Amino acid sequence: AALPGPAPADWVRAPLDPAVRAVLVGFDEHFSYAKLCQALRYLLRGGGECLLVGTNRDHRLPLEGGAGIPGTGCLVKAVETAAQREAFIVGKPNRFMFDCVAGEFPVDPARTIMVGDRLDTDILMGNSCGLTTLLTLTGVTALDEVRGHQDSGCAARHGLVPDFYVDSIADLLPLLAQ
Repeated sequence: AALPGPAPADWVRAPLDPAVRAVLVGFDEHFSYAKLCQALRYLLRGGGECLLVGTNRDHRLPLEGGAGIPGTGCLVKAVETAAQREAFIVGKPNRFMFDCVAGEFPVDPARTIMVGDRLDTDILMGNSCGLTTLLTLTGVTALDEVRGHQDSGCAARHGLVPDFYVDSIADLLPLLAQ
């Protein structure tokens, strides 16, 4: 989306689609000030009846060699800040995604494992849904962080502790062959 003119007064007069009832914020490598302005205008229109939905709150996406790039959580936070309201997150760690899957398929939590590389999304969702959790140490989480949560006296931090961990998802391949 391009800004419809050179001045802020032009930006707020651009037509809005009357059928839009929600703003969805997801990963967008082309996120721009123009898109942020447009999202805010939809969210302010109609007395707050337009939904604000975010896919996830991951602040950083890890890359090989310890590098990282900003995650979707940065974009969600920008729209939340502009709109002065909180997004409903449909992805991890919210159980919404799990409930949708469990509503369509016969999922037995006692026989389901959540595998992930982040404590604050993957493991937290798995634990809150009553799943067995397996942390892979190939992402953003180090084992020292797990131990810190495990040794704390805080129940909320214990929700971030996985049942099991492996150095790499590749460590599971021999088990799958059995």
